[in-house]
Amino acid sequence: MALINCKDCGQQISDAARFCPHCGAPVVRDVYCPKCGTKVPENVKFCPNCGEVMPQTASSGGPKMKKDKVTAGIFALLLGTLGVQYFYLGKVSAGVLSIVLSLFTCGIWPVLMFIQGILMLTMTDEAFNEKYVDTDKSFPIY
Repeated sequence: MALINCKDCGQQISDAARFCPHCGAPVVRDVYCPKCGTKVPENVKFCPNCGEVMPQTASSGGPKMKKDKVTAGIFALLLGTLGVQYFYLGKVSAGVLSIVLSLFTCGIWPVLMFIQGILMLTMTDEAFNEKYVDTDKSFPIY
């Protein structure tokens, strides 16, 4: 991984980051049009110079599996102690940590995961995606 400078605050950040951890600004990478070679921002669907359709990459929001908040919320309600909602969201380390915490918190962790399930089910899709899906946090809770 290489370091790049955030275009908003100037701090050095990982080139793999989607958001600046210092100021929260989204990291916009430049890509080039395959037809005319014009430099365009990564989230553009068409080249502004020639109109060519821009190929979608994994880092630019291309096709990736959408995580459903209802599924994650039900997992948290019913199987939250086992961290199933975290495994579903792709946060494996959080899932493993959830299992460990459920063993050592004397029943407190399952209650917290039940509350998290209720919160997941009641928040908006945008808030859910920001909090649990589109985050670099390895252990998002509440």
